[in-house]
Amino acid sequence: MKIKGVMLVGLLLAGAQVHADDGLTISGWVDVNVERLGSANGDSVGMSSGGLNSSRLVFSDSENLGAGWKAFFTYEMQFAANTGAGPTPRQSFVGATGPYGTLSLGRQNTPSYWVAGYADPSWSADFSMVSNMEFFYAPYRESNSINYNTPRIGGFQGRFMYSTGANDGTRNGRYLSTGVDYRNGPLYAGIVSDLTNTKNLYSSDIPTSRDNYFVATYSFGNLEPTFIYHTYNGYYAYPPYTAFQSKGWDVQIGARYNLSDRHSFFASYVRRKDDYNVSLSDANGGVVGYDYHFSKRTDMYFNYARILAKNQTAIQYPVTFSSYPTPTSGVQIGLRHGF
Repeated sequence: MKIKGVMLVGLLLAGAQVHADDGLTISGWVDVNVERLGSANGDSVGMSSGGLNSSRLVFSDSENLGAGWKAFFTYEMQFAANTGAGPTPRQSFVGATGPYGTLSLGRQNTPSYWVAGYADPSWSADFSMVSNMEFFYAPYRESNSINYNTPRIGGFQGRFMYSTGANDGTRNGRYLSTGVDYRNGPLYAGIVSDLTNTKNLYSSDIPTSRDNYFVATYSFGNLEPTFIYHTYNGYYAYPPYTAFQSKGWDVQIGARYNLSDRHSFFASYVRRKDDYNVSLSDANGGVVGYDYHFSKRTDMYFNYARILAKNQTAIQYPVTFSSYPTPTSGVQIGLRHGF
């Protein structure tokens, strides 16, 4: 068994399938922070896991099959590093990659996760405005899924996913995603469209929702501005707690900045406009973060986020799902180690 070093979050979110040479790879993250969350009921102080990214243990392996082909698998277990609770499944898939692209089957990140996630300055951190305000209840990881990525030709790569859903004989949970991204030097751009079937919490109907994302980033040396425009329309549910019909749009602007090998910063702002404005409220949200890198695998971070909702409604846009009542501001100081 060969033990490998950590794979950087930035490379993962770029959408590259990273596979070691033949042999088992064990990697992961341990991330714990002290946080203060503010809500309508006052402030609370505690500890949480996964301020920059979820704490997880990852097993992966690959085998050269010849003629440019390679088989691979990945199994990820997520856990709460502050309590040791878990693990819970994150990704679990098997596949093959070669001259004609990459095919994988199982539970895996969606094309919209890879495309829109790359334009998230915080790399989908706990206080990410992209994760909390733009994806909201839209999926970014699907079980029972078939994913195919084309080879990258002239900077372009196609991304396709189909999920069979709940496997209960209905359309419940079925998911279809189609996207394409382009990478050429400092420029990254992509577009992806997701169609999701979700069983109504209060009837036997299975309505749909449609999410479209357009993203672009451009690197000016150590500074990389990011942009996401997202439209949504349909039925969204977070079983068994809440569900709603919604339609609207949101836009994200942000940036990543590496001051040096030791110091890096990010900032992200989201403006969301809901056309119905009944169960949901219009909102503006922002997050800023600082990361001090002790080494390539160990860092200390500081995150601050705040969301301002136009109306006080039953459902608010959360900073994080880890607390109730829903917080609208938060600050974290934490440590993360990769292996």
